[in-house]
Amino acid sequence: MPTTIVNHNNELIDFLQDVNYGMNKAQFNHLITMVEGNIQIEGKISISKIAENIATAKDESCIYRFLSESPWDDKLLNRNRISFLRYHLEHNIRPGEIGFLVIDDTTNLKDIRTKHMEGLDFHYFHTEGKICWSHCMVTSNFVAGPYAMLFHFKSYYREEKCKELGVAFESKVDIAKGFIKEFHTPSNIKQLYVLTDSWYTSTSLIEEALSKGYHVIGCVKANKMISPYGVKIKVSEFIKYIEPSTLDLVTVEGKEYRVYRYEGKVGTFDNAVLLISYEVKKDGFEAPVCILSIDIELNSETILKYYAVRWTIETSYQYLKENLGFDEYKVRNLASIERYMLLCFLAYNFLEYYRVTQKHLNLETIGDTIQHMKKESIKDFVDFAYYHAKNDVPLMDIYAKLKLVA
Repeated sequence: MPTTIVNHNNELIDFLQDVNYGMNKAQFNHLITMVEGNIQIEGKISISKIAENIATAKDESCIYRFLSESPWDDKLLNRNRISFLRYHLEHNIRPGEIGFLVIDDTTNLKDIRTKHMEGLDFHYFHTEGKICWSHCMVTSNFVAGPYAMLFHFKSYYREEKCKELGVAFESKVDIAKGFIKEFHTPSNIKQLYVLTDSWYTSTSLIEEALSKGYHVIGCVKANKMISPYGVKIKVSEFIKYIEPSTLDLVTVEGKEYRVYRYEGKVGTFDNAVLLISYEVKKDGFEAPVCILSIDIELNSETILKYYAVRWTIETSYQYLKENLGFDEYKVRNLASIERYMLLCFLAYNFLEYYRVTQKHLNLETIGDTIQHMKKESIKDFVDFAYYHAKNDVPLMDIYAKLKLVA
């Protein structure tokens, strides 16, 4: 299968021009090259592979300098990215839609022998259930209608690492609260829900959400205090007294759950809903999951259905890492790393924007969109070879233009 990308995708060029703040021609060419490369390159992504496989790309040293030294304003470009997404969603979300702002974090693992890459530290890696040498990013994902759009991202550093780097410390919850504060809800959204796991479901985050008219649905730990019948007790203790016969059967997207619904004081909130939910398996129940809803008007089925939307951010992480090289950077300084992450978010945003707006293509997932883009690139390759051969261009010249000459 051909690997050389001979032309940049026109829709990608238009998208990046819309978010561009005024980069010069050389910088903008590097921007397109990096974003296109992250989308198109098969297997492990590296700057050297991008330089080798995109016909219009400069050599890899130029691309490295673009990430590390070139005087372009990545913060302004990121603000433009957010502004473009806001504008597009404002004009394309259908009236009455329910919206979700999903907040979570992910870790980019690095070899423990990697010592010269700035910002690396030991962070908890949920998938493996252990502490790993890595970078950690807090992100948000906006979901409404056909959209599942990655929005914010910010690196998280432990307090000791912040002192070493000379940057102000922000907890993960503080970063998440900043995302909520900055988020602009499309006017057609009927109600927005912030979805979190137990790490983020805190009083201060819920209060930040409520100040903007958002509700929170989040997983909570079993040490949370509730007051059934006026008796103050930890959820973990209360669970011991639940009779299986008192559990309601709730079905969500083909999965069955047995659910105990409590409504009343939860932690510092006088009136909230807490679902103690057991997923039903062939051999019994899974361990209970405790889900808090500040919106007490929702029934149990809707709470579980809405909370399941949180899984979209895990799918986004999978595409970022497996398809767009989000964790495959080898640059060393923090500025270069942050720039690389921004380019990965631009690639993801473009793919989701393209997937939804090109309705006639019936692209259901980001993966479908990537495969479509690669097929279009192969067509360009064939057209390029056919055109030059038809016009009697010497074969060695064609090889050279396709970067196939040793």
